[in-house]
Amino acid sequence: MQFCNLHHCVLFFLIFTFTTAPVSSLEICPTRGKLHQPVTLSCTTKCSGLLIWNILSNRDVVLAQCDQTSCKSEEGFSISHDQYLKGDSSLTITAADYSKRNVYACECEDSDFVHVRLVIETVFTPVQMKSDEDLKLKVSVPEPVEVIYKRGDAADKVICSVTKDSLQCKDEYRHRTSLTYPELTLRHMTPRDSGSYTIRDTKNNEDIQIYAVSVEAVVTLVQMKSDEDLKLKVSVPEPVEVIYKSSDSADEVICSVTKDSLQCKDDYRHRTSLIYPELTLRHMTKGDSGIYTIRDTKNNEDIQIYAVSVEAVFTPVQMKYDEDLKLKVSVPEPVEVIYKRGDAADEVICNVTNGSLQCKDKYRDRTSLTYPELTLRHVTPRDKATYTIRNIEYNDDIQIYAVSVEAVFIPVQTKSDEDLKLKVSVPEPVEVIYKSDDAADEVICNVTKDSLQCKDDYRHRTSLTYPELTLRHMTKGDSGTYTIRDTEYNEDIQIYAVSVEEQSGVPAWVIVLILILVCCCVGAVIFLLYKYCMRKQQLERRLQQVDQLVQEALRGTEEKIREAETSVDQLQQQYINTVYEHQVKVFCSEKRRQLLERRQQLVDELVKEALGGTEEKISKVEKSLKQLQQRYNNTVYEDKVKVFCSEKRRQLLERRLQLVDQLVQEALRGTEKEIREAETSVDQLQQQYNKTVYEHQVTEFCSEKRRQLFEGHLKQVDLLVQEALGGTEEKIREVEKSLNQLQQQYNNTVYKDTVKVFCSEKRGQLLERRLQQVDLLVQEALGGTEEKIREVETSVEQLQQQYINTVYEDKVKVFCSEKRRQLLKSHLLPLVQPLKEHEEWKKEDIENLERKLNWLMSLYRKSEHFNDVLLLCMEQRSQISWNRLQYSKEEPFVTKRSELHRKLHHVEQLVQQAEAGKEEKITEANKAIDELEQQYSYTEYSKEVLKLCGVKREKLTPVYSVYQIFDEE
Repeated sequence: MQFCNLHHCVLFFLIFTFTTAPVSSLEICPTRGKLHQPVTLSCTTKCSGLLIWNILSNRDVVLAQCDQTSCKSEEGFSISHDQYLKGDSSLTITAADYSKRNVYACECEDSDFVHVRLVIETVFTPVQMKSDEDLKLKVSVPEPVEVIYKRGDAADKVICSVTKDSLQCKDEYRHRTSLTYPELTLRHMTPRDSGSYTIRDTKNNEDIQIYAVSVEAVVTLVQMKSDEDLKLKVSVPEPVEVIYKSSDSADEVICSVTKDSLQCKDDYRHRTSLIYPELTLRHMTKGDSGIYTIRDTKNNEDIQIYAVSVEAVFTPVQMKYDEDLKLKVSVPEPVEVIYKRGDAADEVICNVTNGSLQCKDKYRDRTSLTYPELTLRHVTPRDKATYTIRNIEYNDDIQIYAVSVEAVFIPVQTKSDEDLKLKVSVPEPVEVIYKSDDAADEVICNVTKDSLQCKDDYRHRTSLTYPELTLRHMTKGDSGTYTIRDTEYNEDIQIYAVSVEEQSGVPAWVIVLILILVCCCVGAVIFLLYKYCMRKQQLERRLQQVDQLVQEALRGTEEKIREAETSVDQLQQQYINTVYEHQVKVFCSEKRRQLLERRQQLVDELVKEALGGTEEKISKVEKSLKQLQQRYNNTVYEDKVKVFCSEKRRQLLERRLQLVDQLVQEALRGTEKEIREAETSVDQLQQQYNKTVYEHQVTEFCSEKRRQLFEGHLKQVDLLVQEALGGTEEKIREVEKSLNQLQQQYNNTVYKDTVKVFCSEKRGQLLERRLQQVDLLVQEALGGTEEKIREVETSVEQLQQQYINTVYEDKVKVFCSEKRRQLLKSHLLPLVQPLKEHEEWKKEDIENLERKLNWLMSLYRKSEHFNDVLLLCMEQRSQISWNRLQYSKEEPFVTKRSELHRKLHHVEQLVQQAEAGKEEKITEANKAIDELEQQYSYTEYSKEVLKLCGVKREKLTPVYSVYQIFDEE
């Protein structure tokens, strides 16, 4: 805070005592205050009569007044009666705002003591925002303002002029701006709009508010399937470039775009198209995953960032024996078809390039290409595997087909002595397995494409005409199942359920014999049928028991599911190599599917509980997901479980994001400690998802939360600063430590520059508070005891030492120098004040003052401020000598005074004669003035004599100008 010092008024009085020129005005001292904060207008001269504070331009507006009995003030202003009685008539504005900016006068008995102009300090507001958001600028002052935009090292640019009722903006901003007083809105901000926006009062030439605006690019997470199209928005008027970055490569500019044209690299040209404002990148593959940045090349700003993740399409395929498999190869680049079965290594079976098909020999006769479809004909169970369509150029999987092929079950009814035809049409070796109702499996033949090997009792009845194996002269005893099994892959190709009936029309004796045999066999058949029915009933009972266990498990726990799975496994093991094997296998497969769905249901319930629970609950559920996926590894359900677990992990991630967001929002309303805890949680979340498919999504989320916490951090520190501005030195030191910690914390981060500007602003505010406190101490010490003055001098010295080697060093040095000068003069007040009460100074008083001056010089002799003390003492001694010359009745001084008055009178006469029209007297008067100045130069009276001579010359100046005009005419 600045104010007009008493010594200015004393100096004016001494100068004009001998000139009779009246005092026309006082110096206007500016006082700076914060918006909506209290500010004190200083007036420290004692007034024994009526003191009034009013507005200089309108003296009728009385804001406060005091007399010896009381004080009163208008609303919004306050004045202390106790301080008034002590000589401090300062006026306090309780809440400074722009309507109170004015020049205020402090007057006592119709004489002005001080004129003070209230200035509101510029408000600094950091703003961080997303691309396409709207910026709100406050223009809440009654005077006209202009909005000045500055970016980096560029010059200031006035973009808008605003009054209360109208808005005028430059063409490039006109369509984006609107005014709803007192808010000016700048819509659809982009990163190129980053910079400082200054609201300047044009009438008073003052900066009202400065917005430091940082606009971040929008980050968009994109998850897509292979072969889909990616849409990128390039909707800015300036040219842009599309920059691609994969996880392990450097940035690469793949396209350059203007509003009318598109230029892309060769390997992207055939895949890209522009329908402004959308750039399309077609046929995305997994190799296209990564970051796509839309960069404004004119302003070198990132407009939008796309984090793209491309997944291969997974397609489960269930099919029957001998059907055709259709594989899509619809990408322009060359692809290969990779076959993988069980734990075997990957095998490339076909290559497709530009409409041509090259396959391995064993697949060549079974494959054909009708682009974009590759057909694999006559699929058999040995073809059960995964078929991966891989882009050779980008080494990316486009689509994965999980193919399951069932064996064909063929019922055959034939007559006795007829031939049975069995198809063995696979290139690999096969075996023919025969099984009757109550016998074990029996391999009766081994077949390759060129040879047939059968057991002795079948050898004479079998023949091979590839691809048909003929078993001649079938009899009823040949009834049963004949399984064609691929021995290389251990897969059943076809199953024939053969029933042989006896032929009629035989001789009578044969019929009789047959009837006898039939009678004998009927009992055996009845027995066998009974036994068969019993076995079937036993199987049905067994299936029913297992189904009941499964149904109980479907309503039970994981333990129940494990018991049911054990029963299913035992059931399937029990009926291996029986006629019921296939039926039981299908049944068990269905039950396992139901148990899997129950497991998924249980896990899904756990997930739903965790979605409303804590981090501990989420971690527990993630373990359950991991166990579920491990349990079904290397099973037919592996891919299905993998997709299920992936979806549940995504839901748990969203819950984690929600929990962290809640922590962040609570921290923004909490303490510094809570903000640090929230930052730790954000760091843990990002670390947890490093090197996972969710890394990009989590990274962007954590970046946003860190930005919010950063803003909260600034608000917390700003609150501490505001508290410290009304507190003690100890509180200020604590806040300075907080500022240092804040700057250290955000070093080497994207917020480094913003924090630096913020901390600089807050340190400036704390410095102003220190200066204000020291100034108050100085004002209290003025006129106080010697001990009090010495204490305050120590405080001033500590303040200057505190800011050595800082950006504020010069400012503090000037302030401290001024305060020391005031304190030095205060040393002399106890002695000088009594001497001013009468014109004639007593000799003993003068001697006492001389001793005081000598003591003061000796006190500061070894101080760096000795020169200031020396000048002050010289000034006082000069004043002593002059006063003695003016008022002393001692003979030597009376003679000197008379001589000086005579010479001054002579000069005055010459000046008057010159003014009366005697031109020759001008030169004579100038010469007399020069002689008088020369005579008293280098004496203790030189300063005062020079002032008096200066007044005489001022009178001669207009006279000389008039004669000069006449001479020219």
